[in-house]
Amino acid sequence: MLCFITGTLAAQQARYDDLRIRAPEYWQPVKVYSLDLSAGGSYANGNVDSTGYYGRMDFNRILNEKNSVFIQAEGNHVEYGGAVVQDKLRGALLYTYALSPHVNLYLSSTHAQNKFLLLNYRTADSAGVCYHFLLQKNARDRMLISAGPMPEYSSYKTGVIQREFRGAARLIVPLQLSDYAKLGTDFMYFPLIADPGDYRTYTEASLQFTIVPEKWSFRITANNEYSSRPQPGVKRNDVSLNYSVSLKFAK
Repeated sequence: MLCFITGTLAAQQARYDDLRIRAPEYWQPVKVYSLDLSAGGSYANGNVDSTGYYGRMDFNRILNEKNSVFIQAEGNHVEYGGAVVQDKLRGALLYTYALSPHVNLYLSSTHAQNKFLLLNYRTADSAGVCYHFLLQKNARDRMLISAGPMPEYSSYKTGVIQREFRGAARLIVPLQLSDYAKLGTDFMYFPLIADPGDYRTYTEASLQFTIVPEKWSFRITANNEYSSRPQPGVKRNDVSLNYSVSLKFAK
């Protein structure tokens, strides 16, 4: 299957500096592979001068009945009045092994840069287990709980280098409100094992409306991102509200 997103409004501009790779249970089922590509940009000149560039790739390869590989990459750059207000690159690799119909083992590796978190480079690697099951009868999306250790390396523009051992926990709860409306929540928690007072969280709530099944959809997303101990000069919390309209073609 090859999918191209040909129309989007309001690209996501979340702060979180590691890629929140989509859980395997939420990738569209395929027999061999899927590839989703999206790209966009903006330009304004006059009373307001701004330019923006955005690109994203999602790739899923089914190796066999039990083994799958997922790759995601994303870049976002925005300038406003000659000043850079958004500049980040993120990428992730995820491998899963289906241990049973409801249990997956996983290995993941994420890589990121984010100018406004003063982050030159961060890599975080994790291995763990996830349990998933249907919350509603005849639902397409499944509830997911996952956990595992996550060693992390970070290099900042201030010259600070951090090597930390964190944990990674995730809870995803989808609710099908009707044939054309779906509510989703995603919560992620990353505590420092030696000092749980140092942690990061990501909370997302989304409401998606189907305009034309498998073609048009409209989505509203609210994000709350928090770091208990950010770098000096970086705020602890960011809240954002995003919306998007998308048109997909699949083969």
